[in-house]
Amino acid sequence: MRIWIVFLIVLLSTAGMVSQNGPGGGADSGKVDNHPISLDVSVFDPHGSAVTNLIRTDFELLEDRIPQKISGFTPVDTPYNILLLLDCRESTRDRLTLLTGALSQFKNQLRPGDRIEVAVFGSEVQVVLDWNSERTEEIHIDGNPVCKNTDLYGALDWSTKEVLKVSGRRSVLVFSNGYQTKIHRQEMQVNGVKVQRIVPPSKDTEFQRILKLTRESSTPIYFIAVDTDLNPGTEDSGTVQDLQELRARVEQLAEVSGGRIVFPRESSEVVPLFLQIGRELGASYTLSFTPQHTIDGNYHTIDVRVRDENDLVQPARKGYTAN
Repeated sequence: MRIWIVFLIVLLSTAGMVSQNGPGGGADSGKVDNHPISLDVSVFDPHGSAVTNLIRTDFELLEDRIPQKISGFTPVDTPYNILLLLDCRESTRDRLTLLTGALSQFKNQLRPGDRIEVAVFGSEVQVVLDWNSERTEEIHIDGNPVCKNTDLYGALDWSTKEVLKVSGRRSVLVFSNGYQTKIHRQEMQVNGVKVQRIVPPSKDTEFQRILKLTRESSTPIYFIAVDTDLNPGTEDSGTVQDLQELRARVEQLAEVSGGRIVFPRESSEVVPLFLQIGRELGASYTLSFTPQHTIDGNYHTIDVRVRDENDLVQPARKGYTAN
């Protein structure tokens, strides 16, 4: 049991960590970064069992190896509200079917006070299981008319408002590769041929708007990213350069929100990673602190420790970019 849990934790940490070299553009070095930074933290004992009875003083939080004051602390037994946001376009349907097939297992992991909402998105968002639905209620996605084209930005915009309908801790779990049907492209020459390529995230004004909304919402976003340049699908999803630009977007969204991104290499990895994220959220603490340095555009590391050095600490984020 312990080996299996540790394996999944390592898999999440290595296969799913966001890029730690965030963009440095746009930083205002004259301002103090006083925006609170939050992160979910799971703790496991040497036997692989979740440690759920810790208090604020059991934790130590360091930024760039310097101890910080923990300004906010939410214990494990505080209810968690999870919004599942699923890209339902045809190219992801086989993996999506696996996810929805495992939804009953995911719901069985929830505690009595936890709640879940499930929505699919394509050209628009459609809720298929709302916050107040019975956990035993089944969902149906096949043939849904919204599953044409993909508006990820619109779905994320919608999610920032939707999570405000519930109180307590909140998170969004997104199944997508970052694809956006209507996305800003630029013309460039490749081997003497004019082609249209997706622009970098910094030049995508609509993405920058969504990134700002995500940062301000203080709701962690977890991504199960499929068909990227790191784990390409069987269908032609675009050039490597375009896939890299899409991946950069979801990595940035995960980082600024305090969530995480995982890249299942095979279809068989989708469900275990999906369920593991659910287990972690159900056994996690939420810590927050306020940085004292300026907005410098640099990446700052975060380290979390507990009193018992034998326990394994699994933070949702390893750092953040101050911009």
